Amino acid sequence: MQVNRLSYNTPNRVGNNKNKKQNNNKSILSNTTHAQNNTSFKGAFAGVDKFCLFIADLIENGGLFVSFTLQDMLGTNLPRPFMGLKRNSKENHGEKNTKFALKELTREMITGPSMFIIPAILISAGKKLFGKATEVPVKFIKSFGDIHAAHPLDEAGKAISKTDFYKNTFTEILKNAKSEEKASELTIKKASEFAKKLSDVKNNKKIITELSDEFSTIVKNSASDAANVDFTKAVVSNRAAAPFKNVVSFMTSYADDLVEKAKGKSPDSIKKYVSDLVNKKAIGRFGANIFIYAVVLSFLQFVPKLYNKAEGKSNAGLKGLMKEETLNDKNLDNHKKEQPDNNKTDKSKPSFGSASSFVDKISGNSIVGKITNGIEFQGVNLSFPLLLGVMGFGILFPRIKNAKDKYDKEEIIRRDAVTCATMCFAEKELRKAFSKYNENKSGFVLATKEKGFKDKNIFKRIFDYLRPIKGVQMLSSDQIISKYSNIDKYKEGIKGFCDFIDGQGGNLSKVFSLTDESKTIVSDLLKKEGKELSVSDNNTIREVLSKAKDSDEIKKLTDLFKNKNNPWVQKAKTINSRFTAFSVLVLVPVFLGFMLPWINEKTTKKRINMENQNNNSAPKVTEFDIQKAKSDSVFSDITLKTK
Repeated sequence: MQVNRLSYNTPNRVGNNKNKKQNNNKSILSNTTHAQNNTSFKGAFAGVDKFCLFIADLIENGGLFVSFTLQDMLGTNLPRPFMGLKRNSKENHGEKNTKFALKELTREMITGPSMFIIPAILISAGKKLFGKATEVPVKFIKSFGDIHAAHPLDEAGKAISKTDFYKNTFTEILKNAKSEEKASELTIKKASEFAKKLSDVKNNKKIITELSDEFSTIVKNSASDAANVDFTKAVVSNRAAAPFKNVVSFMTSYADDLVEKAKGKSPDSIKKYVSDLVNKKAIGRFGANIFIYAVVLSFLQFVPKLYNKAEGKSNAGLKGLMKEETLNDKNLDNHKKEQPDNNKTDKSKPSFGSASSFVDKISGNSIVGKITNGIEFQGVNLSFPLLLGVMGFGILFPRIKNAKDKYDKEEIIRRDAVTCATMCFAEKELRKAFSKYNENKSGFVLATKEKGFKDKNIFKRIFDYLRPIKGVQMLSSDQIISKYSNIDKYKEGIKGFCDFIDGQGGNLSKVFSLTDESKTIVSDLLKKEGKELSVSDNNTIREVLSKAKDSDEIKKLTDLFKNKNNPWVQKAKTINSRFTAFSVLVLVPVFLGFMLPWINEKTTKKRINMENQNNNSAPKVTEFDIQKAKSDSVFSDITLKTK
């Protein structure tokens, strides 16, 4: 474990006092390990918690693709065909409804995977055909290009190498992280170290993780606002920022493409060459996003035709509820199909001027730039706006349009609208609600809130929890590690950590009571001031710990947080992972996979039964009634003529 690397390896010649201090430190770290093993994973839930952490890390590393795929497979692809086999089983004397099950299987197995596989294939093909920059977002192409064009040559007057480019880019990132107007010598030196490590083992995940941890420590040590700064976020420019690991991935792809292409160009023309190449790549990426999106939507338009063909001519969901000749009656299809007005075309095209001006617009912070950023594909992952678009125009619209009859249409709206809303919104909001409950219970900060959140009224705070991509956001695994480990590296040491907990609505008393060691240290410091830990508020604890910041007690306390896998990190990660795993593996599959199909079946049966009852209660007109009406009319005429 990493705890062992934190022990002090003091030579034998060091005096007895130092050896004693070393043993004390080892004891503290040993106790930390003991606390970790007994706090995070204990009792009957040890295996469950480990599994939840595994699922949460899998989702975090894989992004929307893994999260959506797990929910899609467990919530729709597997249970819905099973429920389809049982559709109307009572009315069909126990016979399996294979046609309806085949429809469900075809629809679900094609739709979900295609949303992610198609972009992945097209981006992979684009990288081979047009270069690796095809996978880099527009904002980052422009930002890296500005850095590249500003420093296109090395000290020898030749085109810079990839290592030089990494150094220049890391210098900019670290300068922004430390809020320096001009990069200091220390910053440039550190950037050189980062660049050398990345060049030596570019694709080594372990090295990138180490660089990410070191970067987080630098930000932590520089941030004056510990409560609201994301220590994992790397800012390349005022237009481009992302988690450090993502930035490194984009940077290496850019370098493999554009930096390599610039080699061999003359010193006089290289700056213009780089600028022109950046504009070309940025426009290409912008076009690729639109093309990929169009391909995905176009493909999804044909999915209803495929699963309708697999089902057959009639609506298999009504089998057993109506006679066979009624099922094939075209009058069942009485819902209105709106035809698009093809005569209305907008031939106007926006004019963006030169290529450079166009790239400035799509990579900037204007509305056009924000829209561009919102429709960026990242490998197999879709942005939230793209996901909403695919759900609406690629799933709901074509399915409703191709519904076989009014019953099928109603089931589609009921089933797919709820499914789309659940996957886009509900699951995230439930996780936030669960996080809020556990924050109050544990005292830990498990989600980030915008600055001034506590001062907002209740309606604005609720709205912040409901916002899917802004407002309150769950802490990622890397963010938890950056906040809860190496707390002595905060700019103001222990006070900075206390500011983070207090500023984000946590409870210091509960946080420091997690282990016996931390509870004892903080309790003893408070007792010296005549205070009790259990009844002390955040301000009291922060003031007492800040006052003792240089003491041995604080050193012992912060040593407990040294390890990346310390009890506080494990506690926060475990709490957040529990509901993530529960929602993906249990809640969503039960609701989407079993409850929605059951609701659809029952609702359709109820409607058909009501329609049948209404038809049966209406007076029936027979041939006898018709003949009687005719005879009554004849006798009535005779009577009138007689009179």
